[in-house]
Amino acid sequence: MGSLLFVDANPEFREEICSRIRQPHHFNLYQTSTISEAWDILACHQAGIIISGCPADENLTFLSDLRRSGHTIPFIYLMDAGTDEILLTAYDIGADYVLPRTATSDILCTTLSGIIHRIFSQEQQGSPGQSNHHQIPSDREPLESIPRDHSFIDALMDAIPAPVFCRNVYGVYQDCNKAFEDLIGYAKSEIIGNTCYDLFSRELAEHYQHMDELIIEHSYVQQYEYRIQNRKGEYLDVLFSKNVLYDEQGSVCGIIGIIFDISDRKEFEKIVYASEEKYRTLADYTYDWEAWLSPEGMYRYVSPSCERISGYQAEQFLTDPELVIMITHPDDRDKIQSHYQGVFSPDTGACQMDYRMITKSGEERWISHICQSVFRDDGTWIGRRESKRDITFRKAIEKAYQQANIKLNLLSSITRHDVLNQLSVLIGFTDMALEMNHDPEIDIMLKRVMAAGETISEQISFTRTYQDIGIQEPVWQHIPVIISKAAAAIRIATIEVDTALTCLEVLADPLLEKVFFCLLDNSERHGKRVTRSRFSCRFEGENLIIVYEDDGIGIDPFEKKRIFDRGFGKNTGYGLFLAKEILGISGNSITETGVQGEGARFEIAFSSGTFRRLSPT
Repeated sequence: MGSLLFVDANPEFREEICSRIRQPHHFNLYQTSTISEAWDILACHQAGIIISGCPADENLTFLSDLRRSGHTIPFIYLMDAGTDEILLTAYDIGADYVLPRTATSDILCTTLSGIIHRIFSQEQQGSPGQSNHHQIPSDREPLESIPRDHSFIDALMDAIPAPVFCRNVYGVYQDCNKAFEDLIGYAKSEIIGNTCYDLFSRELAEHYQHMDELIIEHSYVQQYEYRIQNRKGEYLDVLFSKNVLYDEQGSVCGIIGIIFDISDRKEFEKIVYASEEKYRTLADYTYDWEAWLSPEGMYRYVSPSCERISGYQAEQFLTDPELVIMITHPDDRDKIQSHYQGVFSPDTGACQMDYRMITKSGEERWISHICQSVFRDDGTWIGRRESKRDITFRKAIEKAYQQANIKLNLLSSITRHDVLNQLSVLIGFTDMALEMNHDPEIDIMLKRVMAAGETISEQISFTRTYQDIGIQEPVWQHIPVIISKAAAAIRIATIEVDTALTCLEVLADPLLEKVFFCLLDNSERHGKRVTRSRFSCRFEGENLIIVYEDDGIGIDPFEKKRIFDRGFGKNTGYGLFLAKEILGISGNSITETGVQGEGARFEIAFSSGTFRRLSPT
């Protein structure tokens, strides 16, 4: 009496199958839910057949270990649907039969009964383990020349979604499944008994014959991709996987093969390749150094331009992402290291900085670095995109401008100092001459000399303020604080600051305080009846408008266009001109919109990015 070991983690499935296949055969049956228990059973009992429906990884490991240990027990592999690659692997490592585990219980039990009957019958005849060996077929012999059990072979063949075929050593088709018929466009009755030359073009048939000769001569699992044409003239990309069949004497008697249609995969590969080629060409030929860092801090892409900038090849950065930090100038290295440690979060926004690096040849170069997080369409964070630009030339120009400004400022300071000294002498002697003079006509001329000297002195003093505009970088300044400083020397009775301004800062030249001083001073000097002034704000689109207004006499409409011109006005003529210049350095503007008789009204516009709201404390 034979014995059977059934391994499956599903007890209901196992009980149903076992109860149905045991009735007609009356064999010893061992059941278990795990492979470790199966090994324990095999250590104590001899099994004639093993049926295993465990998960694919466990099943393949069990089968492989079984064959390596020398067991030749017929192995029936119950396979989940849609795993064609596992089917090939199972046969390759020694499965005798592979059946679809998802088939209906009637089909599965009928097929298993046929296999069990056949194996136990062969054991009684003294030929165990030869369940898949067949006799050598002769040329053009009918299908029955390769023995088979119709009750399970047909069910098994048609249950496999991939096309399956069987040819004898002479190239005559002996069997195939429904999927093979659908693939090549011929009915089974037209296929069986014919050769490749009867069904395909001569070129394709010669190829099949050549590949068959190779596998028959060397007996190996043959896998390769090829392009075929079916009866309709359609071209298909397929993957062939073939092995030889042996007769009872161990001689090759035929070939069995499985075909996988990979046309969709090939088409997808073409699309991916074309897309990759397009975007890689775009990325590879950028002038700047472009890169993509994964969330783990490894480079997934580095453009070839990195070698032009740094002297190091892209592969070196892909292999060692720390190289970016190592070639940073020692004085900037801590800053760059802190940057790379702090940006690896999906919430980190865009970052920009300038720093120095030492190239492979030892040259010092300035780099402008900017990076930002990148995401897939579904919102998955996939790292950061960074761009590095060589700004060495720009930095050299900036340094030259700075040095030139330093020299010009020094020259201006020296000249201004010397001129003011001479003016002091001139004005002093003129004042002494006025005291000593008794001639009315000379007195008039001396007073004119005195007035001209004082005007020159004011003009020279103005250059001290004007030369400082734009020397320093724009800084964030709290508006109420700046207004308060500007109003310290003003005698206007009431200066109001709207509460909306208390949470606003603007990015402007450090001389912004002089702008507000000029406005207040203008009201005090020329408003005549000013007792109250007010600062407020409003928003227009993305712009901030700061409004200054007083209750004085206002400005003549004919003078509105000229009040910001240098030298225009009743005093020095530099106040409003200076305000416009200071604001213009930061890209902002000022206009006068008041009504004569109702007071002056100035509007200062700050564009998006040059103002921000403070968080309430």
